[in-house]
Amino acid sequence: MPDASLIADAETAVYQYLAEHLPPRYVFHDFNHAKATAKVAAELTEDSDLPAGKRNALLVSAWFHDVGYTEGAEGHEERSAERAKAFLEFSKAADEIDKALVESLILSTKDNYKPKSRLEQWLHDAHYSFLGRKRFERRGQLLRLEEETLAGQNFSTHEWERRLLELQLDTKFLTPEAHEAFASRKNKNIAEQRDNIRKARKTTIRKKTGKDFGRGVDTVYRVTLRNHIDLSSIADGKANMIISINTLVLSILITAGSAGFSLSPTNFKENLEFILPVLLLMTTSLVAITFAVFSAIPKVSGQEFTDEDVKEHNISLLYFGNFLSLPKNRFVRYLRDLKDDQEVLYDDLSRDLYNLGLVLKKKYRLLTYAYRTFVGGLVLSFFVFLFMLVLK
Repeated sequence: MPDASLIADAETAVYQYLAEHLPPRYVFHDFNHAKATAKVAAELTEDSDLPAGKRNALLVSAWFHDVGYTEGAEGHEERSAERAKAFLEFSKAADEIDKALVESLILSTKDNYKPKSRLEQWLHDAHYSFLGRKRFERRGQLLRLEEETLAGQNFSTHEWERRLLELQLDTKFLTPEAHEAFASRKNKNIAEQRDNIRKARKTTIRKKTGKDFGRGVDTVYRVTLRNHIDLSSIADGKANMIISINTLVLSILITAGSAGFSLSPTNFKENLEFILPVLLLMTTSLVAITFAVFSAIPKVSGQEFTDEDVKEHNISLLYFGNFLSLPKNRFVRYLRDLKDDQEVLYDDLSRDLYNLGLVLKKKYRLLTYAYRTFVGGLVLSFFVFLFMLVLK
């Protein structure tokens, strides 16, 4: 049987120390966690033939194993061991306790340490016993609140549920006593956790894609894409207009010029007030036509990308200029994956919107040059004509 006086003193010492020094943000690694760990450690070793001295060392270690959190999570095991040693130095009931054993037991709770002795395994199982208990979900929420507070960031429900599942899958009970007491419930908790992940994933996707707000986000994408397409059609119509007008002007000027003017020195000087404005208007019309043609000319341009870009969704394959470089089966698989992950689907739609915006920017910039050249050519030709008449 454990030394009741020693264990009671350990409980009192841990309670007083945590009450005075543990920051409020530690809502998981608190006195309740130490109490639960010590209680489970006592239950697991109740029917064992463990000598009283070693069992006392185990229970003291269970009480003190996380008190180092008063100064932060980093290196808390060493601080916990030092605190336990300080307690044993001043406890009258600790004469038969192996202080080195208590220190080694507490240090064995480090994440990267694999417990070897039976005592270390019992302490490990007591420490993680919450994974196989009915109140696992409540303890998990406290752990989430603590980690979010310490990290200064919030986890999405889906992210946190996956982290809890990974903790459950990566942690196993090492002793037969713990396996018998907690393994069955742990497996049930894992099954429930997988259901929670599916629910959380749907909730997260609905939030990220705006499904919780009805069809508003879908409408935004649909209207914006339609507006981009309409603007592209308007740009092509404007380009055709400038091409038609300037082609007509150019044809008339070429016909009139070839019929009425001669480039001989005498004729050139006599008709200079007509030839210069005509040449200037022909030149600006040709330039305007060039800009308009470049604006309306069809261009299939795809981005250079690697398999890693496709895997990491850094490229949108919804644009035909990109996906035509892929085999058909791979493109079909890509679309199938999009149906399973709506967040990536909306990201691809956003990339398409942005790329359409870049195309429109280029179209309208060239159209601006075309219209300015055309209007500038008309105005400049008129003033040159007036100027030449005045000179003459």
